[in-house]
Amino acid sequence: MRSDAGPHYAGPNDADGASFGDLLQAIRAYAADGIFGTLSIITLAAVLESAGLVLLVPVAETIFAGEGKGAARSGLTMQIAAWMEAVGLNSVLQQLAGLGVIFIALVALRAVVLLRRDIVLMQMSQGFIDRVRLDFFSLLAHADWPVIKRYRKAELLNTMTTNVGRLGQAIRFLSSGIVVGVLGLAYLASAFVVSVALGLALLGLIAIGGVFAAIWSRRSHRLGRQLNQANRFVMHETTTFLDGMKAAKAARAEDELSRRFAGSIAEARLISVQFVTQQGRLRNSIQFIASVAALLVLLLGYGVIGLNGGELVVMAAIVMRLAPNLVTTLTGVQSLAHAMPAFESIRAIEGELRRAKASGGIVPGREPSGEPPADQPLEAKAVSVEVNSLAGENITLVRADDLLFAPGTLVHVGGPSGAGKSTLVELFAGLHLPAQGMVSRGAYALDAASRPGWQARVSFAPQEPFIFDGTVRENLCWPNVEADDQQLWAALETAGAGDIVARLPAGLDEPMLDGGARLSGGERQRLCLARALLRPADLLILDEATSAMDAELERSIIGRLRQDIGNRVVLMVSHSLNAVMHADQRIEVTGGHARVVG
Repeated sequence: MRSDAGPHYAGPNDADGASFGDLLQAIRAYAADGIFGTLSIITLAAVLESAGLVLLVPVAETIFAGEGKGAARSGLTMQIAAWMEAVGLNSVLQQLAGLGVIFIALVALRAVVLLRRDIVLMQMSQGFIDRVRLDFFSLLAHADWPVIKRYRKAELLNTMTTNVGRLGQAIRFLSSGIVVGVLGLAYLASAFVVSVALGLALLGLIAIGGVFAAIWSRRSHRLGRQLNQANRFVMHETTTFLDGMKAAKAARAEDELSRRFAGSIAEARLISVQFVTQQGRLRNSIQFIASVAALLVLLLGYGVIGLNGGELVVMAAIVMRLAPNLVTTLTGVQSLAHAMPAFESIRAIEGELRRAKASGGIVPGREPSGEPPADQPLEAKAVSVEVNSLAGENITLVRADDLLFAPGTLVHVGGPSGAGKSTLVELFAGLHLPAQGMVSRGAYALDAASRPGWQARVSFAPQEPFIFDGTVRENLCWPNVEADDQQLWAALETAGAGDIVARLPAGLDEPMLDGGARLSGGERQRLCLARALLRPADLLILDEATSAMDAELERSIIGRLRQDIGNRVVLMVSHSLNAVMHADQRIEVTGGHARVVG
């Protein structure tokens, strides 16, 4: 991707504006009324889990007590025993059977609730990720072309793929963290039901683990930012590798490309290993704390508090359930902190795109009535195209004093590479807006508000042909052209592409896979030229759209364009003499200054 103002490569500090609170607010805005239902089902699942654990107390105490009425029983067990005796369950076996039925019912209900919880969480988390991806794609798609050109292709790809993927991990960590956290609270509440003293002891040990997690989360976040930068570099080297494959094969430089790619992934691998090492240390610390907690439960519960056998069994079960939950929760905090920079990076670029849109004076929903008159000349008076550099300075890319193109004119735009030819025709296409001066057709001037109507009558064929995975027909009619077969074949013949499509097995309905990889560069250019001719436009712009064609073919195509020009204005950027020979006017662009030379 070319950039007149130099590439913009967001670094780790570009994301300082986003925070965990911003992520929660974004989730809340997406989920809206669904949050209450989601939290309710998570809480219900935790309550059922806790109830199942607490139910183990009367089960264990009933077994230990046997038929002896004087055996130690807690108040909960005595109450449940009284209820069962009231319905005629008097023996130990009958009471165990009754408790078993209740326990099985709880397990069945819990299974139904857990399934619903998992489905709801997946729908919410995946839906949120899709919303973020779509919002970013929409912002980028509607951004002004000069804004898009500030970014490297690798950076945008990294944001839409790697960073969105890491954000998905963050949402999964957050979802599982909420689930496990609520379960942990339920387990802790169960511990307080058995023994307040032991519940307080467990709460203190959990607080110690939380301190460890809080301290290490800062480092996890720092490693996440470093991984952001490393992933950008990996994506840059990946796109370089793919774009340079043919040149590398021709120069036998495959090893050099491989070496560069290996170097780019080494840093990302090192950061990932550092994070996993930190995760392992935190996990080991929490497991050590859990072991201490289990020992304290046995010693304090039996020797100090005087819990009976059933209560000790339940407390041990609570600790065994709580320990892995605590590990999952606190390591999840680290994973969330590690993935947060991906969200920050997405928000940083979105913020830049929104600010650029606001500063461009675009008014959503405001479109002018009508379109530029086709019978009026295309005119540019004292215009210039400017962009802001990374240093905040205005840079003039191209300027023109007075250009006038009558309807039915083929204009050749020439000049050395990098002089501003493409920027000039991009201005006439509405991809740029004039920083100074005016571009108009009659009384219809190009500005932010009139641009949609202006571009509705412009057809643009760039040097890099765009073919997507669809049929020939779908590619020719992209994005919204309605044309019958006769019109399609007429455009193909004018573009010199009729023979290309005619020899395809399915003709117009032949699939174009992998960007039309089976076709040569010149053949793809001809298909894209045919697409441009099908668009109902009064201004046709060819930005080196015939550069991959041989001279004879190019000459015949330009001749047919000139013959069938009608009332259109055709602006043709080319280094070829064929365009010069057929041109009615010639524009020379040198040093960023466009002027009429013939």
